[in-house]
Amino acid sequence: MKSLIAIALSLTLMNTQLFADDGKIDPDTARAYQGYLVTFLWPEGQSTEQVDYKNVLSSAKLLRLTDEEVAAPNSTNQELGKAPFGKIEDKIGRHTKILANETWTLIFKRPGDTIYKNFHSQQTKDNYPELTGSISIKLGRYLESNIHYQHYLFDSFTLPDPNELGINHESDNASLFTNTDSERMTKPKFKEFEPALILTLNQSNKTASKKVNYLDHPTIGTLLYFEPIELEDAIEKIALQTINPETGESLNYNDLKSTNELARRTISTQE
Repeated sequence: MKSLIAIALSLTLMNTQLFADDGKIDPDTARAYQGYLVTFLWPEGQSTEQVDYKNVLSSAKLLRLTDEEVAAPNSTNQELGKAPFGKIEDKIGRHTKILANETWTLIFKRPGDTIYKNFHSQQTKDNYPELTGSISIKLGRYLESNIHYQHYLFDSFTLPDPNELGINHESDNASLFTNTDSERMTKPKFKEFEPALILTLNQSNKTASKKVNYLDHPTIGTLLYFEPIELEDAIEKIALQTINPETGESLNYNDLKSTNELARRTISTQE
């Protein structure tokens, strides 16, 4: 395994030189950062400001994870342990509900480059994340961030009892079913949780690196931090987590597996 990582790292470093030769990336202008984002939910009653949720008209286009994705461990736990927010649960977790604790290795090939990332909360109901989000980060004189959140409130419903629908299980047709089928029909069925209400929130921020930023809101709070790192270290971090990295326009990776332009999922926006 170590030999494979060494080969991947060597190839990545060679590719970096190739990018520099054909003009796609210049090590003199490229900049790398480790970005950190924490999103948390304030307890109810902390603010007198009215926050209006809207009805979810349809859940057809909302992000819904597979069972494997829900069960998968967070691949960034090790990096988060070293982060400025590594012990954030101990610091604010008793008073707030932490919805997202994310970190990304970001490589900007030149000033003005923009990187996009999608994320979601670990908390889910019927595989629907409680929070979905996207962030764009632009490298200029400062690091400019635009964050789009969608926070959901869920509801569940109980279907009417089959007897209320006029189904008579003692009819002649009942003999066509096994006992198991009959029992399944006679028991009330519960509809799985679905998003019922949505809060859409957009936040913008401009900051220098090495500064903790707090973005305030009556319901959702956000902490942002960017740590500058060496370009070679950023490439190494990515190479260690993917043997065959795909390089996008900004050399940024979605979940360190695919590029910005090859994002596996698109989070829908419901106004």
